[in-house]
Amino acid sequence: MKKNIYMCLAVLALFLASCSEGDAPSGSPKVAVDEDEDKTTAVIDESYTYKLPVIFHVLYQDASDESQYIPQERLRQILANVNDLYAGNVYASQWDSESEDIRVRFVLAEYDERGRKLPVPGVEYVKWNGTYPIDPYDFMGNHKDYVRYIWEPNEYINVMMYHFAGDDDSQSETLGITHMPYAIEDDDIEGLTKIGTDKAGITKSNLGFAYCASINSKYAWKDAGGNYYESDRYTNADHRMFRQAQSTELIAKDMNVTLAHELGHYLGLHHTFAEREEDGGYEMTDDCADTDYCGDTPSYVRKGYVDGVHQYMNSVSSEEPLKVSVLMARTGCDGKEFQSANFMDYFFTLGFKFSAEQKARMRHVLYYSPLIPGPKKERTRATRTLKGSVKGIVELPIRIVK
Repeated sequence: MKKNIYMCLAVLALFLASCSEGDAPSGSPKVAVDEDEDKTTAVIDESYTYKLPVIFHVLYQDASDESQYIPQERLRQILANVNDLYAGNVYASQWDSESEDIRVRFVLAEYDERGRKLPVPGVEYVKWNGTYPIDPYDFMGNHKDYVRYIWEPNEYINVMMYHFAGDDDSQSETLGITHMPYAIEDDDIEGLTKIGTDKAGITKSNLGFAYCASINSKYAWKDAGGNYYESDRYTNADHRMFRQAQSTELIAKDMNVTLAHELGHYLGLHHTFAEREEDGGYEMTDDCADTDYCGDTPSYVRKGYVDGVHQYMNSVSSEEPLKVSVLMARTGCDGKEFQSANFMDYFFTLGFKFSAEQKARMRHVLYYSPLIPGPKKERTRATRTLKGSVKGIVELPIRIVK
């Protein structure tokens, strides 16, 4: 019996929309349509549901290759599934409790930066004239030239879709990387890069890097067998089949979970396993520590888990089915075993759960962080502006995570 071993991080895909041949437009024009409702008069509290416009920038070289030129319908399907996941109302597990409703709805952008109606919502196709596949760390590094590929981040969540350059090994290939958000220096949130209040109103025109999430688009389409990279739980008639997860197909490169994971980073969440900051990003650590700033998510040493999974897989014959309960088992820093279900874990995980403290952290970022769409909780705070009042270029102290 063939074993499909995959990873888990985050993705998206789409079909027709405004197409761009060559370089994308530059500049930071005034956004003409308030799609993120930041001018709402509603009370901004835990009951408020954020509406966050998403624009997929599909960078391609071969328009006949649907893994590069992702069909719009596929991207729409994935985003709809992500909204279900963020609502916490599907895919519960027999091993864990229900997920929190984050009260966030990701929507396909209807208009571009200049207020022009998109022919097909949420996607821009851009013919890439440089080296392809693209190195995501280069694209998301300190390259002012790449800023022109994103739209004003105060108004849109920018998701870049392209094939990643790098290792093609199916066990280790990166599915997505994301910039973590900023926090203002007087904010009490931990684990985010702080910037001074004089930079709180930064816009696209101030950025020295393309602030975005990048997704490995080859996994947003279909595998060699013609199947999407996702489990069967989204199309299963029961729609809660993961309560009997042993009888459900488990694909660790589930693109719906990958996108949910990367958007979690975009809204301020760290991985649930122990990490340390290193070289502008995060690396696994052998020290067992709670490093995601959420006390209700069990932490563990990831290297020990991965080594154990490989040992288990090597001990099982090709005809013997792998046990999902073994693949998803983790040993926490407190010595207790648990089954992985959190979005901010990956490899083998049920991938359906946000905890209460993770919800609180994401909503804190939505309430107060700059360069995040949507209305702010304290409207007098200078966390956003499109008036270009901030001077100078903001370079990349913000962390990149995968």
